[in-house]
Amino acid sequence: PRPNAAPPPPQAVRCVMLGAARATRVAHVLRTTQRHASHGPKTYGKGEFRGFTPPHVPMWQKRVGEGFATAAWLWFFWRCYHDGGHLVGM
Repeated sequence: PRPNAAPPPPQAVRCVMLGAARATRVAHVLRTTQRHASHGPKTYGKGEFRGFTPPHVPMWQKRVGEGFATAAWLWFFWRCYHDGGHLVGM
């Protein structure tokens, strides 16, 4: 240590100084990495799905999907009918 140097600050002051420096760095990182939704492209395509063309689904896949969905709802209602009191705490 130099003879005319100021004494080191107490521990509490040092923690506050380090905390302020760390907060400044964190604030800088947050400011520079912030994203804005309005900075994207100005147009998003044309048409109903804005440029996305959905794939063709064969009719048999639609029917199978509706069948499974119907079975799932029927199972749900069946379980509610038989276990509904238990589910609501009766």
